[in-house]
Amino acid sequence: MNPLDLVTAYQQSAVVAAACASGVADAIATEPRTPEAVAAACGTSPRATRALLGGLVALGLAGHGPAGYALSADGAPLASDHHESVALIVAKEWFFYQAWAGLPESVGDGHARIAPWRDRLAADPGRSLDFLRALDDLAARFGGELPGLAGLKGPGRLLDVGGGAGSHAAALTRAVPGLEATVLDLPAVEPVLHERHPELAFVAGDLDRPRFGRPPAERWDAVLLANVLHDHPAGRCQAIVATAAGLLAPGGTLLVYEWALDDDGDGPPAVALFDLMMLVENEGGAAWPAAQLTSWLETAGLTGIRLHRGAGPIAVLRATAPRP
Repeated sequence: MNPLDLVTAYQQSAVVAAACASGVADAIATEPRTPEAVAAACGTSPRATRALLGGLVALGLAGHGPAGYALSADGAPLASDHHESVALIVAKEWFFYQAWAGLPESVGDGHARIAPWRDRLAADPGRSLDFLRALDDLAARFGGELPGLAGLKGPGRLLDVGGGAGSHAAALTRAVPGLEATVLDLPAVEPVLHERHPELAFVAGDLDRPRFGRPPAERWDAVLLANVLHDHPAGRCQAIVATAAGLLAPGGTLLVYEWALDDDGDGPPAVALFDLMMLVENEGGAAWPAAQLTSWLETAGLTGIRLHRGAGPIAVLRATAPRP
């Protein structure tokens, strides 16, 4: 791949992000409008609005006719009220795109460029909860492999630790007859779960508390750690896995759904790039090698460990709590 073809890709990302953030995409979603009308509706610069509309046309995301500009079929999901809207995903990715701009510094000093999730949630709950909504939108498009790779059988009770909007727990309950799922997360997350997946139960908890805040005698048939471990340093990951294993009933199943690197650290390609994102995003976080993930499960005393990869970049590790 020619590196010169890559260095200007940021321009396309910026056009899409600006169209959503400025309201321009929404303004031309339902009918053609002139640049002047769009600028008036959005409170934007007329000259800049005309240039942005031209950029959307150049990318094939809008068309230009006698009545003005309108989103094309490819651009239609940029509108916030489209039934398959990607507007929240665009906002999420633009936030992280700006963090990616700090990658040279992160490579130099090894430190993340943005605050931890818990701090972002406290400082800017609106944007942070939209981040969870965006993850739910992404899971609806790309998270379909988890139920098939997990191999769960119902009936039973599943605890989705750090489950956010409940995307993966909801997918499992749809696929596994008799499975009842509960999402555990910080209290501020509860409204998003009820909005996106009201069929699921919610309990407040915290990864930093013993047993994640659950009662000593409580046991679950299955515990899910979906995209949790890449946010944390290695020692913290080992502790999280051990705590999750301690919540299992004898014979229960721990599922780890993660971006697992090959053991040489160079692939799969999407996972290698995700590992760089963790360098920028999470202090001490990483896309961990499959062997490292397996070792944490073994250290937690789990048995029958199996790793399953599908067509997508995220793998499932399944392990079993020993019976007496």
